[in-house]
Amino acid sequence: MSDPKPIIWMRPEKSMRGPAPTHSREEIAAVAIKIADADGLEAASVRNIARNLDAGAMTLYRYLPTKEDLWAVMIDEATVFEPQEPTGDLRADLIVLARRRRQKFLRHPWLAPLLATRPIIGPNYLRGMERDLAVLGGCGLSIDDTIDVLNLIYSWVSGAVQAELTERANANESGVDRHSWRMRMKPYLVSLLATGEFPYLSKMTEAAEIAEADEQFETGLGIILGGIEARYSTSENNRSSTAD
Repeated sequence: MSDPKPIIWMRPEKSMRGPAPTHSREEIAAVAIKIADADGLEAASVRNIARNLDAGAMTLYRYLPTKEDLWAVMIDEATVFEPQEPTGDLRADLIVLARRRRQKFLRHPWLAPLLATRPIIGPNYLRGMERDLAVLGGCGLSIDDTIDVLNLIYSWVSGAVQAELTERANANESGVDRHSWRMRMKPYLVSLLATGEFPYLSKMTEAAEIAEADEQFETGLGIILGGIEARYSTSENNRSSTAD
């Protein structure tokens, strides 16, 4: 294999030769994000970005030669750094972290799927990771435990948001929301449950209400945080007992 080309963050934005650039990476990324938020990631093509900037498509390749470069600056622009000081309260700090991440993914529906592709990540995203590591470190977690907890929270928030966005997209495309879909399914489910072969499913359908997305998120987050608290408070107690 040939030596890989340096990633975009290791390349100067302005060439040592030639005219000064008309546009900045941040400006291009902001336009691309606006397009992707409205019409999806694939719509954020160089041609569409150039049209919105009133520039030539070939001109933009001087700034961002590849799609990987474009995605890198889009991610970095979308994940602008937001400070968070650790309070020492693990549950409270994780709630802030998870809610912030969810809102960012909801503002930019393309972001969570793109992050799952192992993209090139830039300084804003890395500052955010440093902040999250510091927050959990401030709660007394070791670096290994911090990584495990962050991976869990990151993965769960991403999955929950993508499910929420998929449901929203399905409802918009079909005109059938979740409640209407369940009403359509009801006669079939009732006929199956009447056989007596699905006692737990019967209990679920009798008890379950259709919660709004916010409530579903908070319920799931509460369950996960309860497990995290139980695990690490127990670990702390064990360490204290051993020290005594």
